Amino acid sequence: MLTANPRTYYHQLSALIGWTSLLRLSRLRQRTFILTGECDTLVRPYNANILRRSIRRSELHVLPDEGHFFVVTSAKRTAKVVREFLCR
Repeated sequence: MLTANPRTYYHQLSALIGWTSLLRLSRLRQRTFILTGECDTLVRPYNANILRRSIRRSELHVLPDEGHFFVVTSAKRTAKVVREFLCR
């Protein structure tokens, strides 16, 4: 059962299909850490490479043998690489 009326739902879906931040990513000035799992099937690592090419001061780290939920399934490993990035 939908919690929103069908017309509202339709407009929200339409907005998602046409919306992208890709053209604005180059305006980011801060250091950006992009972290992805090598085996992520929900958001493929290819997308992380697009982010890396689009954000000037970005660094990409791919966690080997990890999927989409690496923050939960490998919390200590994730915290370690994030800490290393923040301490540089």
